[in-house]
Amino acid sequence: MIALYKMNDLYEDQIKKFYTDLGYQTASFYSINSILDQIMNPMVILTPVIFRQELEGVSFPIIPISIRAGDIKKSINELFESKEKQGYTYIASNDEIMWLKKEYTEYLENEKIHISFLLDKQSSTLSPNHLNLAPIWMKGLISVPWNKHVHFIKPAFTSIIPILQTACSLVSLTEEIIKERFQVEAIVNSTHDGVVAVDKIGNIILANKHAKTILGFEENPKGRNITEFIPQSDMIRVLETGKIERDDIALVGGRQIVINRSPVIVKGKIVGAVSNFKEITDIQKVELLLRKKLHQNGLEAKYRLSDIVGETQVIMETKELARKFAETESTVLITGESGTGKELFAQGIHSASHRSLGPFVAVNCAAFPENLLESEMFGYEKGTFTGALKDGKPGLFELAHGGTLFLDEIGELPLRIQALLLRVLQEKTIRRVGGERIIPVDVRIITATNRNLEEEVEEKQFRSDLYYRLNVLALELPPLRGRLTDIPKLVDSFLVEFNEKRKNKIKAVEKELISLFQMHDWPGNIRELRNAIERMVVLEEGNCLGLHGAKFLLEKLRRRKILGDVPNQPSIKNKEKELILTTLEKFAYNKKLAAESLGIDRSTLWRKMKEYNL
Repeated sequence: MIALYKMNDLYEDQIKKFYTDLGYQTASFYSINSILDQIMNPMVILTPVIFRQELEGVSFPIIPISIRAGDIKKSINELFESKEKQGYTYIASNDEIMWLKKEYTEYLENEKIHISFLLDKQSSTLSPNHLNLAPIWMKGLISVPWNKHVHFIKPAFTSIIPILQTACSLVSLTEEIIKERFQVEAIVNSTHDGVVAVDKIGNIILANKHAKTILGFEENPKGRNITEFIPQSDMIRVLETGKIERDDIALVGGRQIVINRSPVIVKGKIVGAVSNFKEITDIQKVELLLRKKLHQNGLEAKYRLSDIVGETQVIMETKELARKFAETESTVLITGESGTGKELFAQGIHSASHRSLGPFVAVNCAAFPENLLESEMFGYEKGTFTGALKDGKPGLFELAHGGTLFLDEIGELPLRIQALLLRVLQEKTIRRVGGERIIPVDVRIITATNRNLEEEVEEKQFRSDLYYRLNVLALELPPLRGRLTDIPKLVDSFLVEFNEKRKNKIKAVEKELISLFQMHDWPGNIRELRNAIERMVVLEEGNCLGLHGAKFLLEKLRRRKILGDVPNQPSIKNKEKELILTTLEKFAYNKKLAAESLGIDRSTLWRKMKEYNL
């Protein structure tokens, strides 16, 4: 596009027609802001020479239009009768006067036309007795009471045709240059490194967004010297020596960054320098993300503490305690019966900690024989044993670097491995099996067991020093029988999970079935409840779970003598009455809270209370 800037009466319509006939797009602009609004569109700008300074910050070619000596001679011939030995004053900008003086000595002086030149800023010194000349675009800019004595000259259209042709020749070139410039800017801004480029004297010619953030630039630094922001900038040294500098660590604005610097050399001369840098914390984050990508299988926590279902006081207190533990770096020992969700809590603690970006590695200590467990935990070097991978293998501690290692069933750990684990906790280093190299690791340890480790310590089956290292923060999970009122919500959450894989969705659960569930003591805890629900969902042909699908549970209750010889309703009702009474006492007979805890409506609770004479 060819932009006409403040052309006004200067053949604006005629120039547009000229370009339209040649197939070029044109547009008129009358303020710098209107030009900046179109900054993404490549353009060549035509403007009277006096306005070129206004466009100094615009990165497009600017073609200035000025008065030529021939225009001045023609105007003098037309305006004045006496031409010889007549003195004239020509008022114009500095740029225009500079070129006119060269033409004057070669053209006007030979014509015996005597002209003196006056800068537009000095127009107040004009005399009304002189013959004063000025270009047409100065109209309105010369403020003297007698400006009617100033004759404004308009260049002939034929004299500006070469200028118009020059603009045409620059259009396609400008489009390519602007395209390349925006591509370079996009590439530089897309990198996560800070990038700063300076010219041969240290003036900033480019700084991407990340550089401005890391270095704390509050405004556009382009054109300012790098030493204004970094007084002892090493970029100056690179400009002097021409040597590449890599992996330099410096403290800039309170941030520790790693810097690479390179000179820009053209035809053997240093014409500038480029620096790229990254904050060290960013490097650590990238390292953690790379570790997760390389070991995605099983190395990521899927659950958060908010995913743990339950609203009873005991489970809410346990979740709150786990949330506090997540804010620390101390080891955590999770205890509880099998099936209470120990790994779920371990994942939740990891996800709530500042290590959440790091890997979560879980291992069941009871699942491996002693010799294999050692190589799994600590890794091995190549050729250590028959069947080993040819390049060796990193252990779980290395995979968990920067994250959390969850050791389930820690009570099953052999005494020899316990000694090795204790050393890792003390030294924070590991050595692979068959290797000599010491590898530092940054790992938080969370352990879990359903054993009584204190009894194991007394019986010399578990090292006391390791026990006290692991038992810094203790989290005991309640059994399901201690929070029976959470069963309705647990059932709902399991149904959501199973319905995703089922065409015929389960839409309802009979209240009698919930009551039956709340009668069972669930020795297998939440895992047993989940298995029971899954079995019923698989066998259910309709869309409602009820007592008809729980015969296996009724049989189990009968064997445990919870029910009578026949699974009759009175036995169930006795348990239901007992559950309602316990819940009412727990909530001080607040019927709203009791009904919500039981998972029933208040009207149903009123009816049950009346039925059981409570």
